[in-house]
Amino acid sequence: MSSLANAAPPEAPIPTVEVSGSADTRRDDVNGKLSVSRSEISRYGDNNLSGVLRRQSGVSVSNGTVSMRGLGAGYTLILVNGEPVPAGFSIDSIAPALVDRIDILRTASAEFGTQAIAGTINIILKKAGGAAQRDASATTGLRPGQGDPAASLRLADQYGAMAWSLGTDLSRTVTDYAAWIDDTGSGATPDRRVTRDLGARTITRFGLTPNLSWKLDKGDSLAWQTQLERSRDDALGSANESLIAGAPTSYPENNFAIHSTIATMRSNVTWTHQMEEGAKLLVKAGVNRNKRENAYVFRGFGASTLVRAVDSDAIDNSVTLSGKYLAQLGQGHSLGIGWDGGRTQRTEQRLQNDNTAEGVPLGVLDENYRATVGRLALFAQDEWAVTPRLQAYLGLRWEALRTDIIGRTQPATGVHASVPSPILQLLWKLPETERDQVRLALSRTYKAPTSRQLVPRRYTTNNGNSPTNPDSRGNPDLRPELAWGLETGYEHYFGKNGMVSIAAYTRRIDDVTVQNLYLDERGWISTPFNNGRARASGIELETKLPLAASLDLRANAARNWSAVDAIPGPDNRLADQTRATLNIGVDWRADPAWTLSANLNARFDGAVQVTPQLRTYRGPERNLDMAAVWKMNGSSQCRLMVTNALHQDRLYNEQYSDNARRSVSDSRTLVRLAIEVKL
Repeated sequence: MSSLANAAPPEAPIPTVEVSGSADTRRDDVNGKLSVSRSEISRYGDNNLSGVLRRQSGVSVSNGTVSMRGLGAGYTLILVNGEPVPAGFSIDSIAPALVDRIDILRTASAEFGTQAIAGTINIILKKAGGAAQRDASATTGLRPGQGDPAASLRLADQYGAMAWSLGTDLSRTVTDYAAWIDDTGSGATPDRRVTRDLGARTITRFGLTPNLSWKLDKGDSLAWQTQLERSRDDALGSANESLIAGAPTSYPENNFAIHSTIATMRSNVTWTHQMEEGAKLLVKAGVNRNKRENAYVFRGFGASTLVRAVDSDAIDNSVTLSGKYLAQLGQGHSLGIGWDGGRTQRTEQRLQNDNTAEGVPLGVLDENYRATVGRLALFAQDEWAVTPRLQAYLGLRWEALRTDIIGRTQPATGVHASVPSPILQLLWKLPETERDQVRLALSRTYKAPTSRQLVPRRYTTNNGNSPTNPDSRGNPDLRPELAWGLETGYEHYFGKNGMVSIAAYTRRIDDVTVQNLYLDERGWISTPFNNGRARASGIELETKLPLAASLDLRANAARNWSAVDAIPGPDNRLADQTRATLNIGVDWRADPAWTLSANLNARFDGAVQVTPQLRTYRGPERNLDMAAVWKMNGSSQCRLMVTNALHQDRLYNEQYSDNARRSVSDSRTLVRLAIEVKL
């Protein structure tokens, strides 16, 4: 059951807002939550969370963006310890070593939020409490010159009523890429250009997570949880254009360098007050800060020259306050009532200086804006075991958002929206069996536009503006997308850990956001706007098969469909939707000291009609990951990992009328060795 049904008695350990459990608890959980356990997170030794998540049922990853149901960025609600992440957050900024588990909810929750048209992913960080721990690990890559070293340490202990923990990690990741880009046009003046694009990137990261918890009088408790992170991202790239026919771009030879520093702080305090008859009150207050500073230089050479230097920074400061009251109304009947509020201020500054290579000034662009987002939500949810075989969840959440934007070069903009979201979920264990059950869920959810989508500031391309490489600009009149969702599923359990399930879903999305691509006096530009209705649906299959005492098979597959009414078919799907995903994994415990694992992940995107004139195609991607774990003794083990063993090239095409762009980029195989020790 979820957190409402499992309200802890007064003598229980420190409770938190997050739900708990393992992957098997969804059998009795009316919400059907899938929990990715600590052992699953560490199985392949991933150095990023997106690698862990792409193996999960119904989850896909594209360019580091994680989504559910194949839908693109923004349709999936991402939480850290139950709180929404800030704009621009990368899930890979959290080291897997600091994560206790990941909860995946296919249906929205009144407690956690309804900005979840596709579903919710809640990342639960390790916290204080429990037995004493002294765990350390060290990892290195095995590629010459690119060791990708990483180390982590976790300390935890308990002294009387106080428990503490401290986690820290340090890593450096080096990646490089190479791509061929083929641009063609068959208009009045046919042209063709082939560009060789090369680049390298180094990310150095340090993270710290100190936590404290206290048991107070009469069963009350207080918990403090903090995450500190600082990283530096350095990237270099160059492009060399070969002209086959027609005219070259403005800068057929160009290069860039970007240096970014990111500092993040999340801190919250949770007070839990035990009340009579098992009821309790939880109040949580938090502060968050995220600051990103960028120094970017573009150098272009051709008939003319350009040196574009851009200094920018973006700062997100937010405060949150939430609370909930939990009470048992009877045997198997729980009620939760609460609120969730926050205020976020995002400031962004950008100073662009354009000069020739000889230092002749060409222009200065000085822009900044400030966006203030206020959020207030009230919710109630009731979980009830109606009969021994029928469980029900009824939730209602009302959420209001207000976004105010002011800028140096734009008029003040204000956007206000409020959304009531009812949620109904049922779990029915079929008669005369303990192994078969059916789920049904109905929900109303929404997707709010981001601050960047609302700011009418033009982001220009440095070279080769075209319908397949346009400028972009926000739209202050953008409204939230609203959706009704229905899903159902059947699950069959067998043996100790065996299961097979099939689930289907459908969504009707109103005021769907699409792109308007057009030509103005400065070149091609793309801007978002609301345009009618879209429908999305899909089916998911999952199984866990213990083939033998030492051999387990895991597999999941998903197929997704969608259609946008305002765009002519065929393939008038939502722009970032993944058509299908597949995972097949095997774990073999060769003997008590050795465990071997392998997982094949495949993703199929295919063709999308993005606008009536623009069509894209993304080729299939296949990843094979392998791991071998050797338990050297009771306190240490060695892990050898191979990521992306197939190193498949990535294909992406765009076509607008008689203009086309074809891009083929390579990928790398990464081999790593890790030593994990309990001190």
